[in-house]
Amino acid sequence: MIGCQNCTGDYQQHSKNCLHSFDVFASEDLCNVIFASKSKDCFRCSLLGNGAELCYDLISVMLSKECRFCCFVVDSSNIDYSLFIFNCHHLFGCAGLRRKQYCILNKQYTKEEYEKLVEKIIDHMKKTGEWGKYFPKKLSPFAYNETTAQEYFPLKKEEAIAQGFRWRDVQDEVMGSTKSIRAPELPDNITEISDDILSIAIASEKSGRPFRIQKSELEFYRKIHRPLPRLHPDERFRWRKTMRNPRHLWSRSCMKCGKGMETSYAPDRPETVYCEECYLKEVY
Repeated sequence: MIGCQNCTGDYQQHSKNCLHSFDVFASEDLCNVIFASKSKDCFRCSLLGNGAELCYDLISVMLSKECRFCCFVVDSSNIDYSLFIFNCHHLFGCAGLRRKQYCILNKQYTKEEYEKLVEKIIDHMKKTGEWGKYFPKKLSPFAYNETTAQEYFPLKKEEAIAQGFRWRDVQDEVMGSTKSIRAPELPDNITEISDDILSIAIASEKSGRPFRIQKSELEFYRKIHRPLPRLHPDERFRWRKTMRNPRHLWSRSCMKCGKGMETSYAPDRPETVYCEECYLKEVY
């Protein structure tokens, strides 16, 4: 954490009062937030950008205020249960609107009509138990293992299905390949790789999963004089992920003053972990 005050989480820069939040930059007063920049007063959100404020339980919001239970809202305010909204205010249950106001289910109302009808809708949703909850899992256009959720909070197929998510079994197919080669058989010197490799399926050194090299990749490896990768892209991605701390906090004691704190460094990690006060004294 760099330049942070009263924060628990990780990868927070120039932020303050952020609890259980990760990948946060120049933000304040956040709780349970992942990926935020220049945002404040938000709770249980992901992907907040450039001035998001007073937002609750949503994904992908920029330059917007007072939005709840939404996905992808830009430069808007007072938006509830809506998707892909741009330059709007006072919408409820809308999708794909630009420069609109006082709409419910994409239908235009007067300000007075809107306020009365929204109050009735919320009262009904409270009775059915829907109010205050994000869109149900069954509405997700993707299976759990096709989303970034699987990257940060991995589940097995049985676990995902038990929680009500869909799962998609994927079979590897390498289109346009007539030949194959095992990764260990690839030359180590990139100068020995001809353009023929672009039409050859490479079997991963670790799992045997087939993958292909794209032309731009080949050009890049030639430019930096590096051998071709031996692992499937998914395996390379998972390896890179292991270099970052998980989105989980453990209770630990500062290894200098003994003060209790929360950190994304697990107790069995070898690193020396200090509280913020001791860290700043040590660094500065």
